[in-house]
Formats: sequence, structure tokens, C-alpha cells
Amino acid sequence: MGHGVERVHNISDREFRHEFADRGRPVIITGCIEHWPARQKWDLDYFNRRFGDKQVNFSGRQWRIAEFVSELRGGVQPAPYLNQVKLDEQFRELIPDVGNLKYTRKNCLRWGHALPRSHRIDRGIRAVFIGGAGSGFGKLHWDYSYLHVYISQVRGPKDFIIFAPEDSPYLYPNPEYMADSLIKNFNDFDIEKYPDVKKATPIRFTVHDGETVFLPAGWWHATKMHELSISVAESSLDRANWKIRADWFGASYHGGRHPRWKIAGYEAYMSMLGLMA
Repeated sequence: MGHGVERVHNISDREFRHEFADRGRPVIITGCIEHWPARQKWDLDYFNRRFGDKQVNFSGRQWRIAEFVSELRGGVQPAPYLNQVKLDEQFRELIPDVGNLKYTRKNCLRWGHALPRSHRIDRGIRAVFIGGAGSGFGKLHWDYSYLHVYISQVRGPKDFIIFAPEDSPYLYPNPEYMADSLIKNFNDFDIEKYPDVKKATPIRFTVHDGETVFLPAGWWHATKMHELSISVAESSLDRANWKIRADWFGASYHGGRHPRWKIAGYEAYMSMLGLMA
């Protein structure tokens, strides 16, 4: 896996499952989001014109979209990065512009009401990210609770560095939050301070305008942009990551000393739901 990520064109859902999702292999898919209205609409002018007075929270503060666009265009450094803004929570106006991905038709997170409370994502499963030159998500991480993630580049390119789950021992996972690395910015850090990173195998690539990258559960990743980038990320739970996620949550039941009947009930319920994934 150290030689890059395969790029395929708009493959079938069946082929995607067999070749990538079920095998835990990342892949870049071209041509699968051209039906999204966002592909024709979204640029900085669109956001400034339609949503200039709208306020959203990201990076620990509240922003007006017009203020954000102004700073992005003005070349302010460090560049602001509108990130992890959930559509269902803060930007419902964008939902009609984002079409479906055929690879997420069986996204079990949409079952909300059926999943145990701890397994749900109450703030939605899709988020928008907008950044410019110098911005990005430098913290190396994998998506919490072993979710898959699909990142679609609606506008512009985005650079990625990813590592397979087997490299976790070399990436300084935070003992208090295992999905994050202790390295705060993987785009700029002192390798001598974190020498074990040299034992890991980085995979670097660029996801271009109109492409979607699939990152399976447990894959570490960080990003950086060199020009305008607008993307949509979708978190996903399906048959490929069902068991590892259920087991991860199940460990908290065992560790919390829950009664055996409750543990058995949880395992039986999750197994039943898993047959439907």
C-alpha cells in the first residue's frame, strides 16, 4: 500500500464493495458526483452572495460567511478553514445541492432510531469544508468510532497523507483519545521529536476537482490545501466496518462492569442489526 492509492472511474457499487470496502482499501473515484448541483454552483462568489450574513461555528468561534470569504480572498495567514460544519446542524440550505453517493446507499447511520444511543451521530453525517492556500486539517487522525469517510472535492484539489491502521504504533496515538495523534500538525513537525514515525509508511496523493476519496475505518489521515478547496465529507457505517465498530463500543460495556444480561443483550441486538447492514 505504500505506492499510492488506486484511481478508478465511477465503478459499480458491487465492484466497490468487493475490491475496496470489504478489503479495507482506500480508493479515489472519479465521475461519481457530477450529478450534484453543488458542482455547478459552489464557489466563493456563491457563498458570499447567498449566505454572506449567515453565521456558522467552526475553529472555536462564530463566523459570518462574508467575513470568512473576505479573509480567504485576502490571503490572511494562517488561512481560515471552515471545517466539520455539519449540514443537518448548521447549513441545511446546502442539503439540496449535495446529491447521493451510490456507495453510501446502505449507510446504516441513517437508521438513527434503531442504533443504540451511543452509536448515533446526532448532528448528521455530512459536513462541508472550505479552505484556501495554507489551510488544512493537519492533525493526524482516524474518524472516531471506526467510521468510514468519503471526501468529495466539489471545487479544487486537496492533498492527503494517510497511513494504514497497522502503522498506529508508530504514529503516537493519544492515550486519552486513541483516534488522534499526539503530533498536533503533521504538515509541520519535528521528526526527531517523534522518531517512530520513520517506521511508518506514508501514502501521499492529491484528490482533484470532482473526485471522491474513500478512507476505510481506522485509516489515519491529514490534509493540506494550496488553493481554494470546497469539499463534502460523509461518515458511513456499513457491513464492512460494522463489527469493528460494534466491538469497539462493546468494549466499553465490558470495561464499565455492566451486568452480563446487558452485555449479552447488546451483543445480540447488534448482531441482529448487523445482518441487515
